Amino acid sequence: MKKLLFLSVLIGMSVNHASSQSFYYFEPRITAGASGAWYRISLDDFDSVYKGRSGFSPGGFVGVRVWGSHYAMVKLRQFNKSGKSGIHPTSGLNLEDARWRETWYTIGVRIQPPLSGKGGSYYGFGLAFYQVDEEPGLSVFEANNASDQGETGSGFYLELGIQYYLLKRAAAFFEIEVASGGMRGRSGFEALSVGGWRFALGLNIFAF
Repeated sequence: MKKLLFLSVLIGMSVNHASSQSFYYFEPRITAGASGAWYRISLDDFDSVYKGRSGFSPGGFVGVRVWGSHYAMVKLRQFNKSGKSGIHPTSGLNLEDARWRETWYTIGVRIQPPLSGKGGSYYGFGLAFYQVDEEPGLSVFEANNASDQGETGSGFYLELGIQYYLLKRAAAFFEIEVASGGMRGRSGFEALSVGGWRFALGLNIFAF
């Protein structure tokens, strides 16, 4: 009887240890999630037409582990802004009718060590591709004042994040992302960039 009890305890400890190990140490093959963020666009002249250079930015992402701790990542972000009060200096139209609709996709690599403990971190980098739509005659780009066509551009991004595991395959995360985005062949850095700083909170799901 004592031997049976001892064996049961030993098996129970082994199962608990294995369960703990599977919870605190694994390498997910697929990761996906969504976030809400405070975003600040770098474009210097942005607030000459729109209500400030910062606002809410939703986003989502999916990643697949390709080797070791390296994940191929695809991310989607958005940033919309309405016009401020006043008259456009070139077209003479009401600035309150202005609308900025920015969508950008990023393709890159994320380095995320095997998940262990209750917390972890990651970093990544890659390319960013932008689509910006504005109202005709109310563009922040002077050469586009009479056009109803959208603008496209490209640049780079860097990301750094920390995450805390709420469940075995779910983690809350805080992430900082900085991106550049040049339009019409311009430099995509600092004052000429439609990229910017993004400070995000979100949920990361590890599929398997």
